[in-house]
Amino acid sequence: MAHPLFPDDEFPVDVLPYYPVDDHSGDAYDWMRELPVGWEAVGVWGSEGWDLGRWPEIAVAHYDCPLDLTYGLAHYVEGDVTVTAYGSRAARDRATDELALSTWVWEENGPREGLPPENTPADQIPARFRGPYRPAPQPETSR
Repeated sequence: MAHPLFPDDEFPVDVLPYYPVDDHSGDAYDWMRELPVGWEAVGVWGSEGWDLGRWPEIAVAHYDCPLDLTYGLAHYVEGDVTVTAYGSRAARDRATDELALSTWVWEENGPREGLPPENTPADQIPARFRGPYRPAPQPETSR
């Protein structure tokens, strides 16, 4: 469900109830352990679960409002944190798609083949590189 006032736009981070801040006291592992309630570190992205970030220097976290009103994206880079807010999960995930592409191009830690150029808009990034990683369900084994 989209936010009633800001359907798919990025909007002021102040709409989030709380969000991660700059933290130069440790590394990304420390930052992830201290994420505010409701924020979750996102370690992998895309159809094959490629690294999203480069721990312990770079990490990403998502916030999903329990009422489906706001969604957050936090990007930690060596203690500096950038937080953005969105009116829908789809808009936040598109921003994460673009962030993932940029990270994979610069850090060379993602897919090895088929990546489009950096700054490709999310809707033009091939589907296999977009969206949260969802492992395929494992078949049940009989005992």
